[in-house]
Amino acid sequence: MKNLIMLFIAFITLIGCGGGHQQEENTSEWGDSIATINNTAYYWLQLADDSARISAVRDNQLVTECVVRGPVYGARQYDDGEIYILCGQNQITWFDVRNIPSEIDLMTDEDLDNYDQSQENADAIIDIGM
Repeated sequence: MKNLIMLFIAFITLIGCGGGHQQEENTSEWGDSIATINNTAYYWLQLADDSARISAVRDNQLVTECVVRGPVYGARQYDDGEIYILCGQNQITWFDVRNIPSEIDLMTDEDLDNYDQSQENADAIIDIGM
């Protein structure tokens, strides 16, 4: 019985120690912070499995926002002035923060399944499949 009580106390202590160590996240009313460029903070807010919003905020005021539609799951800062969007089906898209579009429509999983590369009018098609 004494061993059982000691085991229980050790278990509670272990849980208590582990609960105090949480990863800090930069989350606000705008979403998760993805970048700060030239005194403007950029935030990612997942709206649904197939849509999200990127907000540009300066001095706690919304400057502009972009609605992204498609199989998206995050965004990251790529370079000094670029943000790239993480998408499903090996898609990737990015934009320069000096020219944020109001909407970005990515191909859905169904669009990609029905996509015929031979119909593209391009010199080269780069497949980023893994």
